[in-house]
Amino acid sequence: MRHWIRRCRDWAMSDLLHLGRPRPTEQAVHTRYEKAGLTLYGPPVPWNADAVVVEVLARLPPAARQRADFSLRLPGRDPIPADAVRPDDTDGARHRVYFRLPVPPESVTAEVLWKHRLLATVPLMVLPADQFLAGLRVANPTAAVRLGSQAVAAQTFVAAQCRGLTAAAVLRSPTGLAPLADLGVTVTFRPDRGGAEVVVPAPLTGTQLAGKEALLTAAPTKAPRRAGGYTVAWSVGDRELYTQRLTAVTGRRFIDSLRVSDARFVSADKSGKVKVARHPPPAGEAARLGPCFLLASRDPGAAGLLTLQVIAIGTSSGKGPLTLEQQVLVTDGPTAFAPGLLDAGDLAGLTGFELRHRGRVLGVLSVSPVPSAAFNAEGGFKPPPDFAWSNTAEDELTERLGKLMGGSGDGR
Repeated sequence: MRHWIRRCRDWAMSDLLHLGRPRPTEQAVHTRYEKAGLTLYGPPVPWNADAVVVEVLARLPPAARQRADFSLRLPGRDPIPADAVRPDDTDGARHRVYFRLPVPPESVTAEVLWKHRLLATVPLMVLPADQFLAGLRVANPTAAVRLGSQAVAAQTFVAAQCRGLTAAAVLRSPTGLAPLADLGVTVTFRPDRGGAEVVVPAPLTGTQLAGKEALLTAAPTKAPRRAGGYTVAWSVGDRELYTQRLTAVTGRRFIDSLRVSDARFVSADKSGKVKVARHPPPAGEAARLGPCFLLASRDPGAAGLLTLQVIAIGTSSGKGPLTLEQQVLVTDGPTAFAPGLLDAGDLAGLTGFELRHRGRVLGVLSVSPVPSAAFNAEGGFKPPPDFAWSNTAEDELTERLGKLMGGSGDGR
């Protein structure tokens, strides 16, 4: 009888009177979630996470280290027992209590209990699917076209030259990309003139899923070889996030879009020093001389391969025309075409250079200075000889007209 009375007295002293009762102190609470084999930290927790892990770090006396004494309570649900209680690696008096639970259907506040007494409250913020999709952004979408051995970002390209197409974009989310492990990312290549569309998956690696932005690429198995419009659409699940327009043109259309924006002379002296100038150097100063044309396409984002020729016109009799030929990639930005230099001895009688493509003259660079008309006393004038008009001559004409009109020579 005395033994039974002593046990009741000890129970009352410990759990009813709270005298000398050991209990957890100095606790800290952390939450994380598991997805696709990854352990990631919130908040928030995606709606499609595999599980939520709540970790309580507390100083536990020996009598308070029983796993069965800890539970996690959610509104309207039965308490969830602790999954494990493990000592902290850095402090033996501190222990980590783990709870593993499914993702709640909505954001709630959970309660961590020890022997049915409240230790801490834990807000569990749940990210719904519509909010995640609304926060996704596609940045820097780019279509790279392979032309020959080169790949160039383009919006307009020559259809017959295309050997491959790759779409790339940066996908960003302020809350992380882990939910994409289930939703998936696809890129759809769709022609405007009928034909079957091609859907290409763009999977993310584990490292990309753990981050908040990732660079993704996708390429169809067949390159678009027909002229016309194409659409590249980026989708997550059933939602289309971004569409990009591409245009495949014929070779003739691309040639018609070209313009020569400027032309310069490239010269090298006997020591090999290279100079670029608007006018050719004085005779005997340069050992080698050649042209440099700047050309571009008027179509935005255009790209195409061209085999261009530079013909040295007005060469000495008995010699055929001096020709320099080279294949070059031309875009909508200034493309410098300088196929090489000619020996000064080969330039006798030379009047200029012509830039050609398949016999079509695209631009002219004149070696001779711009001729002047000779006026007589009666006000008449002798017309100058025939002259190959060029951009350099155009600039000089603008300068002279400016001086005649009393300006500064800049056209004002």
